[in-house]
Amino acid sequence: MENLITSYFYWENSAAVIVDITPEKSRAFIFRVLKEHEGWKEATPDQVKDFFIDGTRLSESEFKKEFGVIGDNLPNLPLE
Repeated sequence: MENLITSYFYWENSAAVIVDITPEKSRAFIFRVLKEHEGWKEATPDQVKDFFIDGTRLSESEFKKEFGVIGDNLPNLPLE
């Protein structure tokens, strides 16, 4: 992933990320491990709030250890 600022989460047995596209714009995605064939899905605003309430924030290395590497064994984020 380019030089985008990314926050990583473990949320409802799934990988979740928030990517700061610009200082004013962020996008959030969920990768449901049990539905991995569906790929990354864009998170709703309520889901993003819940990342912070019921989820666990992870460092990049913790995320990689738990889920893998985005763009390697996880699909690239659909940022376009």
